[in-house]
Amino acid sequence: MMYEMGPKDNVVVLKTAFLIGAVTDGVIAIEWFLISVGLVDLPVHPSFFVGSGQDFQYVLSIGGLFMMGWAFLLYWGSLQPIERRGILLLTAVMLFIAILSDGIVFAHLFSTKQIVLGTLVKLSLVILFTGSYWHSKRVHG
Repeated sequence: MMYEMGPKDNVVVLKTAFLIGAVTDGVIAIEWFLISVGLVDLPVHPSFFVGSGQDFQYVLSIGGLFMMGWAFLLYWGSLQPIERRGILLLTAVMLFIAILSDGIVFAHLFSTKQIVLGTLVKLSLVILFTGSYWHSKRVHG
């Protein structure tokens, strides 16, 4: 007999998707802040881009602010996952646009390995978020 996920199970799935996104964005935001102030020398995740210079550091610090804000938005979504599930779909759309942007607009800045790794990270989150959203729509209407 196959297990059928019920509404309570779906809440857990949605919460998990929100929290995975919040933790991922929060960790990336902290990493970007540390890179922007020169405390660590790492490739920028999730695109694995390696940059340098004050302009790069400034833009990365601003990006880190927005990334941390999105982490808090995703955490907020986890508090009422059914009612706020649309945030997951919006996040998936933004990640998909980032994939297109990396591959079309900024491809000349990346190696093949960077494009593949960055796309895999972002695409896995797109699949998690859209799958959680659509399954929730099916279960909860």
